[in-house]
Amino acid sequence: MMDQVLNYLWEASICLAALWLFYRLFLNGSTFFSWNRTYLLLSILAAMVLPAIRFPAMMPAANLLVADELLLPVIEISNQNSYYFQNMGYALSELIVGIYAVGFFFFLFRSIWGFALLWKQINQSRKTISGDVVLLEHPDVEASSFFRYIFLPPDVGGEKNRDWITAHEAVHSRLQHSLDLLLLQLAKALFWFNPIVRLVENALREVHEYQVDEKIIAEQSRKDYAEALLTLIRPGRSCALIHNFNQFQIKKRLKMMNQPKSRSLSKIRYGLSLPLFGLLFVLFACDYQEEMLDINDKNDDKITERLMQGEVFDVVEEMPSPPGGMEGWNQYLMENLSYPASARNEGVEGTVYTTFVVAKDGSVRDVALLRGVDDRLNEAALEVIRSSPNWQPGRQKGEETNVKIRLPIRFKLN
Repeated sequence: MMDQVLNYLWEASICLAALWLFYRLFLNGSTFFSWNRTYLLLSILAAMVLPAIRFPAMMPAANLLVADELLLPVIEISNQNSYYFQNMGYALSELIVGIYAVGFFFFLFRSIWGFALLWKQINQSRKTISGDVVLLEHPDVEASSFFRYIFLPPDVGGEKNRDWITAHEAVHSRLQHSLDLLLLQLAKALFWFNPIVRLVENALREVHEYQVDEKIIAEQSRKDYAEALLTLIRPGRSCALIHNFNQFQIKKRLKMMNQPKSRSLSKIRYGLSLPLFGLLFVLFACDYQEEMLDINDKNDDKITERLMQGEVFDVVEEMPSPPGGMEGWNQYLMENLSYPASARNEGVEGTVYTTFVVAKDGSVRDVALLRGVDDRLNEAALEVIRSSPNWQPGRQKGEETNVKIRLPIRFKLN
């Protein structure tokens, strides 16, 4: 479980960083604001979802060294106390996941608390319905919006400025920008440790303002709107759940309003992001498995006959499992397999490939060397398998049967 959490966070961080880098290199500065908004939202969703899902993808058996046996993961034995370091590594994983969980719940609680305070301010404000929006007057808030609610401080400087703020925040409401902010809050809680998520947040908020500015100057005087932005600049507090009228640098927004529109041909760059999304899907969402022969497709009479004869199978419906599962098997090997001192002193290392059969009664027999490195290493690997406790036997057609297994053991000097 610990490894799964850490693996998810690692893959999600890579995914988010790759998509953010593409945005900075190819899309930032484009005047296709709706396209930029869509790309950034898809980037957040991809980072959250792709590492969490697993689509089965079969790897051709021809590409594997041995395709007709159950292949256990490689066990690595070092010249140090492997079991001690394995436990220490597990404890470290627990510590990291614990710290992550504390951060996740802290940021999640902070967002929920911010929402509760915002809802309290909404209920305490004087409300005026104006078309599709609700104007709120509250002395302790800055000019801002949250969904259809628009906050208006009492000292906006006249009816004209009030109209500019209302028009600006009404566009935020119409474009449903608050939904984006809610998604951002979840992403910030999930990836609170990753500074990239803050860069994505700033970029998305920036695109929101560009979208609103574009809509306003399409209907109103560019000059009057720019003057209103400059007039209404004031320092103030901001909430992560709302769009503050003074949230971003006015200079940057004015520059974007006067920038020539990007050519339609530039949209090709968005198409270039599709291979990137596809690559991330293949890397993080596809679970590659060894393609094995399905013996259920064979003749049932022949299978029954082979079971009665006690034949050794390579693949069965229910594969054998060691006591305690794979975690228990790894622990057994780490506790009982040691690096031969003479081989260690001579610097001998390498991977020993072994094979054995889990019999009908669960006992381990027919332990053999498939490919060795050194007699001392070979014997150490074979001996620990011979001493193995009984397994849960494999089953085919409801009958317990013999199954052949291959195990690589790597001896490595630190």
